[in-house]
Amino acid sequence: MITVGCQRTIARPALIRGAGLHSGAPAAARLLPAPAGAGIAFLRTDVAGATPIPARLEEVAATARSVVLGGSVRVATVEHLMSASYGLGIENLLVEVEGEELPCGDGSALIFVEALEAAGSVDQDAPRAPIVLEEPVWASEGGSMIAALPAGQFQVTYVVTADAASMAPQMAEFREGVDDFAASIAPARTWGMAAEIEALHAQGMARGVSLETVLAIGPDGFLNEPRFPNEMARHKILDAIGDLALLGRPVRAHIVAVRAGHGLHVALAREIARRFGDGRDARGGQHVGY
Repeated sequence: MITVGCQRTIARPALIRGAGLHSGAPAAARLLPAPAGAGIAFLRTDVAGATPIPARLEEVAATARSVVLGGSVRVATVEHLMSASYGLGIENLLVEVEGEELPCGDGSALIFVEALEAAGSVDQDAPRAPIVLEEPVWASEGGSMIAALPAGQFQVTYVVTADAASMAPQMAEFREGVDDFAASIAPARTWGMAAEIEALHAQGMARGVSLETVLAIGPDGFLNEPRFPNEMARHKILDAIGDLALLGRPVRAHIVAVRAGHGLHVALAREIARRFGDGRDARGGQHVGY
């Protein structure tokens, strides 16, 4: 992940096809270069007259189980692509989306990392402008919390627990300039309780979820083989990076989270934007402070 130097975009288009994680519907995403300063935007090509949806905090429409952007026209489950782009230092990108949700691949960010790496990258004639924290910022709800502490580089420390007696808490860290995002974070898959997944299937939800697209947890442990001993915590870092990328600028901070999720990630990002960024959007229902 890069927070200094020039902005970057991809050198050539890339196409990704698959099914949506939650909708189960066929989906396609065409990644295109974008000019410096454009940021990342999503354009629904299957909706007549649709306009690009900027990947910014003010466009967040929902955070339950995934991040959804837009108004009357929406695009869902953007966090894995946002994480891959941020992790590879690509901040300018137009994503043409066919369908209501991005393809999920294997439930990790690998499908997007591989596409971005295959597309190559080019430096642009515009500097990056990192957000630099001057004091701690935090957000909390119930027994969950997330904080951003002033730091010289981007770092995430995450602790998760699963609601299963057989699962021990997990902790993972990602350090900018030290850890390889593509190798250590991108392969970590979405995870969930098998009983909850079955209930969602019965309600016609999570239609793209299977043992091929999620790390499933049963009463006695994992139902499929984890890729890392702490894969659950690594995936939470993946999500947090993608959600914080909605700031539109890299942030120099040490992010510390315990049992958080998309809602708290976005709440923290909004407070960071309000206090140290452009301040355009600080909405959020969770308790935030500093």
